[in-house]
Amino acid sequence: MMQNSKLKGYVEAIISSATFGTIPLFSIPVLAAGMQISSLLVYRFGFACLLMMIILIYNGKSLRLTFGEGLRLSFMALLYAVSAICLVNGYNYLPSGVATTLLFSYPVFTAILEIIFSHHRLTLPIALSIMLAVAGVAMLSGIITNGFDVKSSVGLLLELSSGLLYAIYMVAYPNMKIKNMGSLKTNFFVFLMAMMLLALYSLFTTGYIQPIGNINVFFYLLLLGFIPTTISNVTLVMAMKNIDSTSVATLGAFEPLTAMAIGILVFGEPMTWCVGIGFVMIVSAVYILIKHNA
Repeated sequence: MMQNSKLKGYVEAIISSATFGTIPLFSIPVLAAGMQISSLLVYRFGFACLLMMIILIYNGKSLRLTFGEGLRLSFMALLYAVSAICLVNGYNYLPSGVATTLLFSYPVFTAILEIIFSHHRLTLPIALSIMLAVAGVAMLSGIITNGFDVKSSVGLLLELSSGLLYAIYMVAYPNMKIKNMGSLKTNFFVFLMAMMLLALYSLFTTGYIQPIGNINVFFYLLLLGFIPTTISNVTLVMAMKNIDSTSVATLGAFEPLTAMAIGILVFGEPMTWCVGIGFVMIVSAVYILIKHNA
């Protein structure tokens, strides 16, 4: 029974990371159509909330929350909203495949956070994986070949911030009293609160929330709310109930693989030797973590 539960958790984590890696596929065409990042994020979480609410109501699930649950979910929503802002803003400074791969620093951040707060030991494999990941991040960001230009440095900072916030989200969730709440209900409220925070962010930064310009933009936003948001995050929460946070994070190797493939095959982004080496370094770091935690 325990083995089946772990296997289920691994499959859920893989589905979560692979679907999350499709964010550039649906968000870049919307940004190219002229929509502001803040408005895109509001619609992303709005459509995800709508889809999940329909499923919850259809299945007769209660949407009641206690005050304590509301506070905990608000904290999770804040982490997720700011992580999303950093991730998508990074697309303005780095190729989408590189930017999403840099987000994949979160398994290393997860391991570091668990060492600090859960008193896990800093072993040689973990130290090696951290060094490999840091070197890989430097290669992917373009700093090795181009130096510390403002554009790549800003993109690097945004994506690493997104990865750190995502890692805090993953480490915090299993230790909160909401972990026994249904996966769909948890995500519904996290996204609802994140959407409200992002709506405020949009109003403060641009003064308004842009209307959806045409049917193509609507289609991309709907898919953005469904595949890399609803499916990815529901399976993420399901996975964290079956396996530990570090294992979930390390199985996120499918995320940069998906994002890099989309960037190169769909958007014609360059596959340079520097990007290739950086990608191999980060995936190697994750492989070491997986073997260490096996």
